Amino acid sequence: MRMFSLVLAGIALLTACGESGPAAAACPEIAARAGIGIDIEPPLAAKVAKASLNGTDVHLDESTRAEPGDCAGKKPEDTCKATMVPTGAKNGFLDMTGLKLEPTRVSVRLTDSAGAVLVEKDIEITPKQVFPHGKPECGGAQPQAGVIVAADGTLRARP
Repeated sequence: MRMFSLVLAGIALLTACGESGPAAAACPEIAARAGIGIDIEPPLAAKVAKASLNGTDVHLDESTRAEPGDCAGKKPEDTCKATMVPTGAKNGFLDMTGLKLEPTRVSVRLTDSAGAVLVEKDIEITPKQVFPHGKPECGGAQPQAGVIVAADGTLRARP
């Protein structure tokens, strides 16, 4: 009887794991961050030394993209290299606890290294629920929104 119980427990554990394979990646053990992102397009990004959203300074990073490199072979399981290259854009993120899933006004201010204002505008954006790993079943969702600053200084909501 004890062996039967152990076998049933093992079967229940295996079936609880659900799908297998690449489509069933495990959930990350983190939550998404609540807040507002900013993306500044080139060539304006090269002039920006400081950014603030709603009066709070936002750390800016250089944006990059992956460029495919050489592969060790031609089989799907062979390894390939990728190199991160700068795009000329900059990005940042302002953590905002208590952000709601409703339209909100965001003030954007960008200045150069001398402190001259390059952009000072407001935009209304609506945060969306973001799930870690893009999987609602993982939990940990938080509201996020984003602002894109175009090369000419115009603002638009990130899709």
